[in-house]
Amino acid sequence: MLGNPIMESIVNKSKMAWFQNIVLAFFTVVFSQLVNEIVSGQSVVEYSDDNKQCTYFEKNRYAKVEHGLSNCSWYIPETCCKRTEVTSVFSSNMMPLDHASLDCRNRMNYMMCFFCSPDQDQWYKDGKVHVCEDFCNSVYTECKPAHYDGHKIGDQYRNGTAFCEAQNFHVSRSNNCFKFDPSVFDSASLLKTPSVFKFWLIVLVFSVIKV
Repeated sequence: MLGNPIMESIVNKSKMAWFQNIVLAFFTVVFSQLVNEIVSGQSVVEYSDDNKQCTYFEKNRYAKVEHGLSNCSWYIPETCCKRTEVTSVFSSNMMPLDHASLDCRNRMNYMMCFFCSPDQDQWYKDGKVHVCEDFCNSVYTECKPAHYDGHKIGDQYRNGTAFCEAQNFHVSRSNNCFKFDPSVFDSASLLKTPSVFKFWLIVLVFSVIKV
């Protein structure tokens, strides 16, 4: 039997199949845990003395890791909001934004996530969220044709300042204001979130094993 190429091939294939089964079993467990984490939004709290204070909320809240922020996922690694708060805000403001472009929807989405920002101590002052004037103007420019509650946004507000002030924001020209970061909507940036990165890593491993 020793030196028989056919038998050696069978043994090698058997060993490879055994190895693949072990690896598959391991990643099946990891994948299952990951899915549960994403679906349930299970929070992983990681406080430290270096964490930023969340001034929009109570005094003892600090920025931390929070999974399950489906509409504000770019804040997962460091956020001031909780999954339940994001769900509540977006479920209570789900009236359709008709005739809105993708750029409009992204800006509106980002603006609605202001309370998750770990930098809120820089622009939440005197009980007001200070939004950058440029951000307000860009929202207005992109969303003028859109309709909300049956009304065209461009007809309801004369400019970006009027729009933001109607949302109870303070419009600011200083550097310490809530500004829009368009990079968070890039497909590459989504891979920076831990859960998404782990998900695609597991998918890659499965695809390699199947080859």
